[in-house]
Amino acid sequence: MEFHCTEPQTDLEQLLGGYFCINAIGRIEPNDDARFREFLIRSAPPPRLTVYIDSVGGDVEAAIGIGRLIRDHWFSTSVGSYVLDHDQDASHVLPRKLINGTCASAATLVFLGGRLRYLPAGSTFGVHQFSFRDPSPDDVARSQMLSARIASYVHDMGVLTGFLELSSATSSTEINEVDEGELRALKVITGGVTEAEWTVKAHNHIIRVMGECDSLYGHHKVMLCYAKEAGFLFHAVIESQGREVELTNFGLVEIVVNGEDIRIDVSRRCERHVYGNYTNVFTQITEDEARTIAFSESFGVQIRFSDQAPMFLGISAISTEGGKEQLQTVFNMFCTT
Repeated sequence: MEFHCTEPQTDLEQLLGGYFCINAIGRIEPNDDARFREFLIRSAPPPRLTVYIDSVGGDVEAAIGIGRLIRDHWFSTSVGSYVLDHDQDASHVLPRKLINGTCASAATLVFLGGRLRYLPAGSTFGVHQFSFRDPSPDDVARSQMLSARIASYVHDMGVLTGFLELSSATSSTEINEVDEGELRALKVITGGVTEAEWTVKAHNHIIRVMGECDSLYGHHKVMLCYAKEAGFLFHAVIESQGREVELTNFGLVEIVVNGEDIRIDVSRRCERHVYGNYTNVFTQITEDEARTIAFSESFGVQIRFSDQAPMFLGISAISTEGGKEQLQTVFNMFCTT
């Protein structure tokens, strides 16, 4: 497999950012994951770029290794290749074009490494049974171990086990081109935002119900918490993406509930701190405010310059689907009325 990195081409593109991408093209050979690691060290690409894949497959173990590197570097994935369009002239921002491609067989495992995953119209995504190129009796044990490794990897990437069932249902000599609707149902395609994952954690005498998701605007977390000494708390973790100054200094901070139907102004009582790549927002909330959050359809936090500002930084309201029982249980355990 060949790897190519495209960087900003002009001073304006460098200033605006967002003009990085990686093309991963061709058959996946053994040890291509080690080659990809070396490529990333040499090219030092920023996080949040997209890896475009055009490959009919190859070595499964190398594909899993490449996929894990993609996930570790916070990249997204798409199908095809994204190249400079030399047929059009421009001086400040050079045009690019997407060339449709194919992601099939082991290459689909590379694709699953993306935190956000896209299938452009016109490109194809194909699956079949994973197998050795030249199988032998000695490969039986290795095949079983590899099957377990694939299953573990698919689970780690947040994809439903139905993906493996779909793959195993097609002979290794054929390709099943899967449509977009089925891929979305299996969580293979995410589009610009992933579904929220809800968990309950307890640490240092604080219990937290946390929802987290990835989107075009970063990796975010929202939490309803309870601490014995402080009562109910709201905590948000926002991937700053270079906006630390605005996130910590803009004057208006609001918890938004049920989309933006309900706004809870916490500007004067919240604390904001930067830790690494993230801006944290903490605030104590009343029992009534905690009830509103616990029984909501969604909640997040918006940080704006003023209430007249049309744009916000922060976290759009995250759906509580999948977390309603945890949120309501924790609230009911500690409410006093």
